[in-house]
Amino acid sequence: MPFRLRGEDLSFVERAPVVVRAETSVPASPAAVWPAFADASAWPSWFNGMKDAHYTSPEPYGVGSTRHVHVLALEVDETILAFDVGERFAFRVDSANLPFLSALVEVVTLEAVGGATRVVYRQALEPKPWLRPLMPLLRRQMERGLRRGLGGLAPWLAVRRS
Repeated sequence: MPFRLRGEDLSFVERAPVVVRAETSVPASPAAVWPAFADASAWPSWFNGMKDAHYTSPEPYGVGSTRHVHVLALEVDETILAFDVGERFAFRVDSANLPFLSALVEVVTLEAVGGATRVVYRQALEPKPWLRPLMPLLRRQMERGLRRGLGGLAPWLAVRRS
């Protein structure tokens, strides 16, 4: 990937200049939802717009593992920052094929609520200076994309259960 991003840790979510957030509730336990995030090859099955996702490091997967992901026109290489089974999955983007961002960390949390799971997906990012004037528009598009992506989670889980 020709464009390196600044390496950030999980604390970036608390101090990033832009944080995009989407939330959904799915009628399944966190343990049932977990594979949708932990299994890289599952992502294209449920996350709208994702063309490919695969680990680029050997098993077992966890903190420090690396992935390659292709969403719409964007291709990125990532490093896993959190792999808390049934609770939290997080990664940073190390490099990308497009020069839009200086840093990006994404965090997904799973929380049991009754018989369902609340899934909260946050993207913490720092856009390149030239992109900042467009961030209000881009933020709305990113939030819409996250909501659309998460919208595929419940149908994916339903198919797995049947």
